Amino acid sequence: MYTSAAFAQSLEPAPGSGTLRADSGTGPVGGWTRRISSPWYVTVPVTLPDGRTGTQTFVEWADSRGQAREEAIRKAGTPDALRHRRNAVVVLADQVTVEPWRRPAWW
Repeated sequence: MYTSAAFAQSLEPAPGSGTLRADSGTGPVGGWTRRISSPWYVTVPVTLPDGRTGTQTFVEWADSRGQAREEAIRKAGTPDALRHRRNAVVVLADQVTVEPWRRPAWW
């Protein structure tokens, strides 16, 4: 467990991107707050270079459906996501689906 104040204060995420944050000027534990957010499945339709279609699914922690959708679309544009889907092009024509996360049956 990390207990240094320097570590705790370095955990401030960008707005809307994390679930915990440390308030500056407080101890390593005293300033922790919990944001209310939940995981969402965001499925983005894609088209492969040979014309086949498919999807790429992201699990996003967000405060709302819209925020989860925006974050998944942003991540879908990254080089890592493009490489993962083997250069498939993202199709955004209102076909992006956002569903609340559910525990898998095997879990």
